[in-house]
Amino acid sequence: MNDSLLITGGTVLTVNETNEVIEVGAVLIEQGRIADVGEAAVLEAKYSNIEKLDAAGHVVLPGLVNLHLHSGLIRGTAEDLPVFEWLTKYVDPKHRALTDELAYAAARLSYTEGLLAGTTCVMDMYRFMHRCADAAEQLGLRATLAPYVVDKPGMDYFESLDKNIRLVEERNRTANGRIQVWFALEHLTYCTEDAYRRAAKLAEKYDTGIHTHGEESIAMARRLHAETGRWPVELFYDRGILGPKTVLAHCVWLQDSEMELLAKTGTSVAHCPVSNLKLASGIAPIKELLDLGVNVGIGTDGVKENNSLDMLEEMKYVPLLQKARLLDATAIPAEVALRMATIDGAKALGLDKEIGSLEIGKKADLIMVDFRKHHLTPIIRGKYNNAVSNLVYSASGSDVSHVFIDGKPIVRERKLLTGDAEAIRLEAQEAAEKLFELREPFIPV
Repeated sequence: MNDSLLITGGTVLTVNETNEVIEVGAVLIEQGRIADVGEAAVLEAKYSNIEKLDAAGHVVLPGLVNLHLHSGLIRGTAEDLPVFEWLTKYVDPKHRALTDELAYAAARLSYTEGLLAGTTCVMDMYRFMHRCADAAEQLGLRATLAPYVVDKPGMDYFESLDKNIRLVEERNRTANGRIQVWFALEHLTYCTEDAYRRAAKLAEKYDTGIHTHGEESIAMARRLHAETGRWPVELFYDRGILGPKTVLAHCVWLQDSEMELLAKTGTSVAHCPVSNLKLASGIAPIKELLDLGVNVGIGTDGVKENNSLDMLEEMKYVPLLQKARLLDATAIPAEVALRMATIDGAKALGLDKEIGSLEIGKKADLIMVDFRKHHLTPIIRGKYNNAVSNLVYSASGSDVSHVFIDGKPIVRERKLLTGDAEAIRLEAQEAAEKLFELREPFIPV
């Protein structure tokens, strides 16, 4: 494909400051960036000699940003348990058995699943992340890598801050800038106070971000408060990690004081609604966070706790849960959910000047969703335009037909172009079977 391409004839959701919708629109890609956006008729006349991609019947929008992901291989095998019992019985034993080659297979599987469903950018918290970097680079994905760092005694099978430093030095801002590396800490109960303080200094030194788990268990939030006299976000504040370059996952159980700290410090939240439902964690107070001006993006969490990496499916749960929780049908409009899955996720990663909306000068990370489906019919224009509503409430990852990252076609007509999707699946199947075999001795009786 040439360096220039005009995607034309589809409904363009720009997700710009005014949430502009161009009902019969076009997007011009040149040398990996968006060179023009506007009415299809105008751009077709203006760029008559440029290769065209017919987007009629499709919605064109920014690529989706999955703000909290754990690559993995144990989907569907660690079920129906509360979060900390689930971690102890199944997840931690998996980490004891994991190898770099198994982590590579997990990343390739997870990234492929995400790409085929319209995710162009992820924040992945996993292990052996030099292999995750390899997978992202090969597949063309934009990825922020956040290693599982743990320093409590007896848990040395996780990553260390020293390994995190090496990953930053070796892979941060590589793959033409598509790969970032952040400092990451697993959880308050897994990491010492010193680890948080050291991570804050390292993030400042290397000019990168910090990712960790905010509390998703009410019992653990209460336990931490009973032991320390401080709520989880207050502990993060005390340890110096809050700020505009920090993302906290979940944050289901927040006191008013914690929400105010998040707003005051400019800290972002990665909301994972499906995982929070599946693990019976609860429903995060997203409406209140947004009202305070906290930046909130959306994450799927991992395949072991979701069990899907479908960001279009995830996006639907965001407004539905807040409407039900507050008994307020206006709590979070569809347009807000779309922003959370695109530009707000990009902002959390410090990438909103480059991706997250379809605007001239930004990198051409965009997707096409085929609306020529029964469940996405009718397509209404004008006064009752329903493109955003149908996208949020009716679409799924299987409706994504095309994916571009840096202007490069990654998925065309639902076919992955940067790897052999079936070979990746078979590789992951074999790796999962090996992982279960290696994990068995570590499963508690």
